[in-house]
Amino acid sequence: MAENPSNDSSGLGADSASSGTEPTSATNTSPEGAKMGVRQGREQRKGRRLLPLELRLQLYDKVLQLREQGLSYSNIIKRIHKLSGVRLNKSHISYWVRGKHKPLGGINTFDEKPTPELAGLIGTMLSDGSRHPHGSSKAFWLGVKDREYVREFGRCLAKILGRKKPYKIGWSRSKQRWVLEVRSILLFNHLDKPWQELKPHIEANRNCLARFLRMFFDGEGSISGRTLTVYNTDYELLLYIQRLLRQYFGIETTGPHKSQKAGYRFRDPKSGKIYETKKQCYYLHIRTNSLPRFYRYVGFTIRRKQRRLIEAVRK
Repeated sequence: MAENPSNDSSGLGADSASSGTEPTSATNTSPEGAKMGVRQGREQRKGRRLLPLELRLQLYDKVLQLREQGLSYSNIIKRIHKLSGVRLNKSHISYWVRGKHKPLGGINTFDEKPTPELAGLIGTMLSDGSRHPHGSSKAFWLGVKDREYVREFGRCLAKILGRKKPYKIGWSRSKQRWVLEVRSILLFNHLDKPWQELKPHIEANRNCLARFLRMFFDGEGSISGRTLTVYNTDYELLLYIQRLLRQYFGIETTGPHKSQKAGYRFRDPKSGKIYETKKQCYYLHIRTNSLPRFYRYVGFTIRRKQRRLIEAVRK
């Protein structure tokens, strides 16, 4: 039976943007306020105007700093207003100072330390995964035909975000895909950077490396007979993948070779729709004598690909 994500609110990973005690109005009337990130654009929650998360975090730190200096609540309110143009209430300051509330509210938090799950998430997002940066709903999304791949994607996200149970996945009839969307503005912002800056998460240890490569190959790898290839439009990324395979696991490759050029048109055999590639595509070819090492150290999460890999190794 298909699992319907619309029936599982936790499966959407909806971030709570604030608690009832968070400041909900701001102006950019002062130069200092502009420096702190005060802007006219505001998130909306239940009809209220909410300060951007980045600004709330800055104000929170400033309030605690001023309180440590011995300022009264009234003086803190005046100082914050002068600096940022934001007028806090005494209740805001009281709850923050006493640790009753924090500016994160119910937002999905995460541990930034390198883990295999975080490395695997990065591998997925560099292949089949996508991000939805619309407004405050900053989400990670994956939709593929292999159920176990989406489940592993959800398991990694649950582990990273400190959730005890895995996220439930759902079947999209329109897309004919298993899908999962999970929201976390903090994790989204942390990973919203060039992949080169994420290397410390990828190369932290061999377990992280293996998980990164496995979930990248789940999305971009293809195996037929004894031919194992991995595709991507980012030439430099494939060079990096090539180095990781050789340096850490002794897996030899050829390439990157050119594949379809930008503007290449093809027909989807299932939908009949015609698509056109927007970028030049490249691929790496895993040397046949390295297939056993790939099976031993990397492998696939996707069962159909793993079966083909086992058959190729046995030949």
